[in-house]
Amino acid sequence: MFRKLDFHIHSPASDCYADNMSPESNIHTSPQEIVDAAITAGLHGIAIVDHNSAIWIDRMQKAIRGAPVVLFPGIEISSKGGHVLAIFEPETPSTELTRLVQDIGFAPAQFGLGYLEADKWMDEVFNLITERGGLAISAHVDRRPRGFIAASEIATDVKKRIFNNPNLQALEITIPQNKQLWNDGQMPGFPQGKACVQGSDAHAPAEMGRRPIYVDIPELNLDGLRLAFLEYKSRIKFPNEIESEAAPKALA
Repeated sequence: MFRKLDFHIHSPASDCYADNMSPESNIHTSPQEIVDAAITAGLHGIAIVDHNSAIWIDRMQKAIRGAPVVLFPGIEISSKGGHVLAIFEPETPSTELTRLVQDIGFAPAQFGLGYLEADKWMDEVFNLITERGGLAISAHVDRRPRGFIAASEIATDVKKRIFNNPNLQALEITIPQNKQLWNDGQMPGFPQGKACVQGSDAHAPAEMGRRPIYVDIPELNLDGLRLAFLEYKSRIKFPNEIESEAAPKALA
């Protein structure tokens, strides 16, 4: 069955979250508000991916317990070349994610600061995520300044090296019309087909679910996602594709 997912959601642990960007508004988003927003948006699964931080994972895991939504703990890692979404099994403790953040090179005082950049290249980070049992997704690849495909300062051969890394599981794109081209390996310079996702990049509860994906998997876990990323042409659909398939066929 197709499940509605959003794998790019932040919390107040990110410095650029609404609570922190407008302190004069006195906003204090709670974990329960994020869970409630996921339910309201009709999401079956979400990933919390704060900038170089996992400090809100424990409280989110506690808040979502018993809710009809699966939480995938994660991180949005700022690496050389661009941002990487690291997604882990729902039961993964925050200590494992924090250890990964520190091994990549971020000190506790730097947690949540998305503008900082690790010394490691994206493909090195893909490898580390995979070694720890997670899935690596390149974030907003077609958007400057943090998407490696769109970045003019990255050499073409480096982009191809990053793109061809076998531990890159999927591309998060911001131009949904290009999904088919990426899937079919028809983007100029990138002839290998890749799974594509999109995400809300939510920095407030009201933004959650605005750019979901629909994934056909038997179970909401990492094995299910691995299957979807392998069979992406049939198992991963964007809203316009779901709507098109659901529309009644015109009479001949």
